Amino acid sequence: MNGHAGAGEREGTQAHSTAHWRWLWLVLAVGCWALAGWHIYRAWFRQGTDPTWQRMQQGGVVRACLEAAYPPFEMQDAEGHFSGYDVDLMQELARRWGIRVEFVNVHFDGLYDALLADKCDLVISALPHDEALTEDVLYSPSYFNAGLLLAVRQDERRIRSLNQLKGKKVSVELGAASDLEARRLRDEARIPLQIVPFASADEALQALTAGEVDAAIADSVTTYRFAQDAGGIRYFKRFLTNEQYVMGLRPGSGYLWKRIADELARMKKDGFLQELQQRWF
Repeated sequence: MNGHAGAGEREGTQAHSTAHWRWLWLVLAVGCWALAGWHIYRAWFRQGTDPTWQRMQQGGVVRACLEAAYPPFEMQDAEGHFSGYDVDLMQELARRWGIRVEFVNVHFDGLYDALLADKCDLVISALPHDEALTEDVLYSPSYFNAGLLLAVRQDERRIRSLNQLKGKKVSVELGAASDLEARRLRDEARIPLQIVPFASADEALQALTAGEVDAAIADSVTTYRFAQDAGGIRYFKRFLTNEQYVMGLRPGSGYLWKRIADELARMKKDGFLQELQQRWF
């Protein structure tokens, strides 16, 4: 009995030892993979592995594709001069990098083709992040949210939250994202609001100032411009939806991506992005 017990103990000890070594090897393997991944990550973001950044530094210029037909983000006057939110942002980036920027005007539908054909180093043109293209394009962090906002009249004090839209008339652009969001609030969030559709976001906001409705849902670009130009409204700072504007880069432009990400973070911290929004909206 004792002999059999001793053999069982030895077998148990050996099994425990084997399991111990297996766990040790697993930990070592995971550690090696993590270390290799870290080196790959560092290599990806190193200046020497990014031909786009190298060429920008050697030539002293960054080529930026845009479609100059979407105010206030990008416009072009009769003399060919570019202006707008994206133009100022790109010029500030180039200034901080110690180089100049050269704008390439391309139809919006051809922006990605121009980028991948190496006609420019990046795209900055009120470009929404497209999840379906993330394998083909490297997107920068967002620099502007064009999502939906809730607006009320300047003197409105009864509506302070979405729940207080109960029984209220809310104007939207017919068939647009604002229409879908209002339906979601009514049907899914179960806020019994009355949806009043209009042909455009501007008309929906005009109906608000005219007192035809109690609130309006519109994209931030239209809302900001209306508040600046026509006035009479205020909007809630919390977005109902998100539509992030980003810059598009070619795969392999990892170091350029890092430089853009770093500068956008600094611009947010030093107030430049806020100043830029106030300038154009």
